Amino acid sequence: MRDLAASVLATDQRLPEVVGQGMKTTLYDGRCVSVTQLNNAATTPPFRKTLEAVEDFFATYGALHRGAGPRARLTVEKVERALTSIRAFLNATEDHALLFTQNTSAAINLFARVLSLQKGDVVLTSAMEHTSNSLPWAFNTNAQVVEIRGQKDGNLDYEDLERGISRFGRRVRLIAVTGACNQTGYVPDLPYLAALAQSAGVMLFVDAAQLAPHRPIDLSIGISALAFSAHKLYAPFGLGVLALPRSLLNRIPADPGGGSIDMISDHGIIWATPEFRHQTGTWNATGIVALGASCDVIREIGWQTILQHEEQLVDYMAGALSELPSVAMRVPRSKYRLDRRIGTFPLTLTGYHHSLLSAVLEHEYGIEVRSGTICNHRLVRRWFEIDDSQQRSIEEQIAAGNRLASYGIVRASLGIHNTCKDSDALASALRQISETGPRLQYRAVAHEELYEPIFPS
Repeated sequence: MRDLAASVLATDQRLPEVVGQGMKTTLYDGRCVSVTQLNNAATTPPFRKTLEAVEDFFATYGALHRGAGPRARLTVEKVERALTSIRAFLNATEDHALLFTQNTSAAINLFARVLSLQKGDVVLTSAMEHTSNSLPWAFNTNAQVVEIRGQKDGNLDYEDLERGISRFGRRVRLIAVTGACNQTGYVPDLPYLAALAQSAGVMLFVDAAQLAPHRPIDLSIGISALAFSAHKLYAPFGLGVLALPRSLLNRIPADPGGGSIDMISDHGIIWATPEFRHQTGTWNATGIVALGASCDVIREIGWQTILQHEEQLVDYMAGALSELPSVAMRVPRSKYRLDRRIGTFPLTLTGYHHSLLSAVLEHEYGIEVRSGTICNHRLVRRWFEIDDSQQRSIEEQIAAGNRLASYGIVRASLGIHNTCKDSDALASALRQISETGPRLQYRAVAHEELYEPIFPS
């Protein structure tokens, strides 16, 4: 392990600095420790260069598409450069347009409304989807949503997908699948899915929220549409991205408003050009510039360097966790190497509620993780083998305000700035908690699904 750790730490020197690296925190007993950032699947800090680009942008910030003058002109120029960077990051074709929203969920909901699917249409999605890529199809379309089976370790059942396409035939309008599972780190074979969708004459949509920070994206392989959030790509300035076919935009916008028209009168409406009519209101220019800067940082480093670092680090973390007898890894160690998964590790510790464990890691060790079902409820339910009777009881307790009644896991997730020291810190903490228990006492806060420490007076 030590030789591998040295290798990964050496690789880190070629990787970009993120804001907050080396942050310290003071624990309850007065110890000052480094914060161990292992909640990167939820959000990421900005690259230092991204923050610098935003600060430079603010120096000349003006009205984007809303005025004339030197600041407005410079703002337009910087946003246009950022758009070019984002398109290059996605390898977007001329047939792809970009729309911007608040986050991935908003982007997928917008895409669902733009598609205007009808009763009788079918959307094929999967059992491993984040709720952002399942609820919009059920609640913002009239289509029938059919769930393709997945394995307990998060793998997609490709044969079941093929059966679904064969079963529903021309009714299938869309395959909607995650680019990387937020729980298990599984990365589907997107080239295969793109070829399958093209042969069936259907669209392929990819929820790339977890994919974008970890793997190169190539829309040109046949991905019809894609969405992701900038805050997971080291640009946390409130931006969601939707790449979709330009051909879908020559219609009345799903969300009309300021900027969506060129003229309105008693004679009717002249809509703005297709790409602008769907991008209503004042754009999040800061978010676009920040995302463009992060895309540039990643492309300058090169995916080969990033992937080498991540593969070594994922293998190291999987190994460190697998050596702990009291830790149940919900994805076997071998799967991370065989499937080349991204670094998300769902786990439980014998005898500990997931929310209690995350609280102990935070308050006694300075380790950031996430706990719960994490927007993938059915997959987590399968891990705990919850039958229908148990499920009904749990749902009743949650509805009554006891959110701690839910089953759940702790998820540790890696980012570009992590090192083997972070894996060692987590493994050491889990071992110590298992052997000696928490140092503090904790009280349950059921309605918030957390435990809070009771500090000694």
